[in-house]
Amino acid sequence: MTALLPRSIKVITLGVDADRALQADAGLPAGAGAAIGSFDGVHIGHQHVIESAIAAAKARGTPSAVICFDPHPQSFFHKDGAPFRLMRLSQQLRAFENLGVDYAFVLRFDAHLSSLTAGDFARLILHDHLKLSHVSAGFDFQFGKRGGGHAKDLAAFGKQMSFTTDILPCQTDTAGHKLSSSAVRDALLAGDAKLAAEILGRPQAYLGEVIHGAKQGRTIDFPTLNITLGDYQRPRYGVYITQTTLPDGRVINGVSNIGVRPTVGGDIELLETYLFDFNEEIYGQEVETALLDFIRPEAKFDSFEDMKLEIQNDAAKARAFFQKK
Repeated sequence: MTALLPRSIKVITLGVDADRALQADAGLPAGAGAAIGSFDGVHIGHQHVIESAIAAAKARGTPSAVICFDPHPQSFFHKDGAPFRLMRLSQQLRAFENLGVDYAFVLRFDAHLSSLTAGDFARLILHDHLKLSHVSAGFDFQFGKRGGGHAKDLAAFGKQMSFTTDILPCQTDTAGHKLSSSAVRDALLAGDAKLAAEILGRPQAYLGEVIHGAKQGRTIDFPTLNITLGDYQRPRYGVYITQTTLPDGRVINGVSNIGVRPTVGGDIELLETYLFDFNEEIYGQEVETALLDFIRPEAKFDSFEDMKLEIQNDAAKARAFFQKK
């Protein structure tokens, strides 16, 4: 994993006001070739959409861009819904940058934006303000009020408004797995970290600030870095082989428990990571922990000693995993 924040991609935040004017926090390039979508996870299917936009931009000699939404539209419409995100915005921006995108246009998803019809969205945002030369999207892309616009409508608007389009079909990998955010979520719910990584093209990773815990791990010689899960999709509770990227870019192997810690009477979901050969304190700093493989479900033990023995076993399995690589 690379550093935790994007470096060279140009990020421009945009919003629609009550008068349906687009407000931007920086100057907008004209004629970009852009990929549009929610892109939660930036999985391999998303990457193909973005690569299509980059190719179109290069053919025209114009900048490449990704148009995404913050917050995710589902979060806006279902504020009390279960957590489902695969990525934070900063992780998405880093993924866009790694693909070689020049610009990220982040549309603030709010009541004003959600009230635009599909036609208004295409005309006001894509044509009048962003002045796009090309738009790439997935086959299931929806836009405009109540999702009234579909990918085929985007192609029709493109013909009317003089931007080309590329609508990519549903994609699967060589094993027949659908390359979609929902397929990643299903894999995580099953604890199948390897399948999630195959669809994403990299391991699922959780970014968060290291917080103080009960420090009970220290009493059994397994101190942990703890982060909350926020609005991330919860994977199957259990123990995982992981790698954690520190703020300075170091990547440390380890083993993590995701869940509520029933042995100690926990009631808060945490990602607790024991880092191998690491004894620094980094409270208040952001780390990113990637799930590489599943070891076992979360369990309640009869005693701290039983728990310690099982954690020793977990750590041994994780160390063996890394020795084989």
